[in-house]
Amino acid sequence: MRNTMVGLGAMLMSFQLMASGSVLINGKEIKSQDHLHTILAKQLNFPNYYAKNLDSLYDVLSTDFSSNTIIKIKFLSILKSKLGADYTEALIQAIMDASEDNPKVVLLLE
Repeated sequence: MRNTMVGLGAMLMSFQLMASGSVLINGKEIKSQDHLHTILAKQLNFPNYYAKNLDSLYDVLSTDFSSNTIIKIKFLSILKSKLGADYTEALIQAIMDASEDNPKVVLLLE
C-alpha cells in the first residue's frame, strides 16, 4: 500500500512538473462566482469566448486543452460557504466531467 501511495505521489509531482497550465482555487480568496471564473480564465489562458459559467468551463476544459492542466481546490468548505454548496458541487462535477473527456485535465481537492 505504501509503495502505491509513493508511486501516486511521484506521478502527481511528475505531472505537476509537466503541466503547462495550473491554477489554485483558494476558497479563502474567492469572493464570488464571477471572481472564480475570472481567476480560471486568467490563470489558464481561456479563449475570449469563455462565458464565465459552468457549461462554458466544461466546454473549454474538455475540448480546448491539449496540454496538461491541473486545477487544485483548497479550503473547499470555505468555498462552499461563499459560492453555495450546490454551485461548488456543480463546479467540481463540471471539472470532473471535463477530465473524463480530456485526460490532460486533472482536478485535485485539498
